[in-house]
Amino acid sequence: MSGADPYAWRPGTVASTTPLSGTGRSIAIAVPGLRAARAGQHVDLRLTADDGYQAVRSYSLSDVRGTHGDPLAAELEISVEQLPDGEVSPYLVEAAEPGDPVEVRGPIGGWFVWPPTEFDPDSAVHAVLPEPAGAPAPTRSPVQLIGGGSGVAPLVAMIRSRSERDDAPPMRLICSVRTPDDQWFAPELDELAAAAGPDLTVDWVFTRGAPEGAARPAGRLTRERLLELALPAEQHPLVYVCGTNGFVETIAGWLVDAGHDPTRVRTERFGGA
Repeated sequence: MSGADPYAWRPGTVASTTPLSGTGRSIAIAVPGLRAARAGQHVDLRLTADDGYQAVRSYSLSDVRGTHGDPLAAELEISVEQLPDGEVSPYLVEAAEPGDPVEVRGPIGGWFVWPPTEFDPDSAVHAVLPEPAGAPAPTRSPVQLIGGGSGVAPLVAMIRSRSERDDAPPMRLICSVRTPDDQWFAPELDELAAAAGPDLTVDWVFTRGAPEGAARPAGRLTRERLLELALPAEQHPLVYVCGTNGFVETIAGWLVDAGHDPTRVRTERFGGA
């Protein structure tokens, strides 16, 4: 099954759902025959209405661990935020139930993944995107994760994958959300951080309403706050940024201006309905 065509549609079934917030939900989907997925990849979902109308949307994977065993028992997880004018997200967040059929294509993507792809030193990739001088190999580099809102989903997949590895490098997550009600996966992330000690840290930035007793008032993530929380450029971290177009462009620009090598700042943007 490892050589299965990632672009072929496969029948899947909703296995379970878990609420994340008033507008967010995780959905586990059983997809027999799915090849092993990597944290940071995405899948396409195709839904077919009773009248034959079809809609296709792409969603980042928030958990890939269920794809690493028996391919016939493969199960992936996506996490979806409902959009007010959405066509697919309202169904997935409000109506999808275990047993509902879906079609899945993927997993797709090889750049915005962790552990990172190892390229041959003589490959064209290294010729175009050389590693910074003095930096450790990508698989041994510390990892900085930066998410905006629901952009935390693929970053959580990376943290979950890290928990399965004995040789994982340190990770740091910064997530910008509106209010405490928008903190997806917060209890699990707290548990994982407590178990990992200083090798995994999680920082939340609240833009509209901070929790009671918070050390800082609510406010947008600023350049100064980002650089205060993020791993410094001299450590040559591998950085993953996921969020809206504006969020990603702003954060990536601040990091590069602060000395982070552009070849080590990997970005993923989301949108759609």
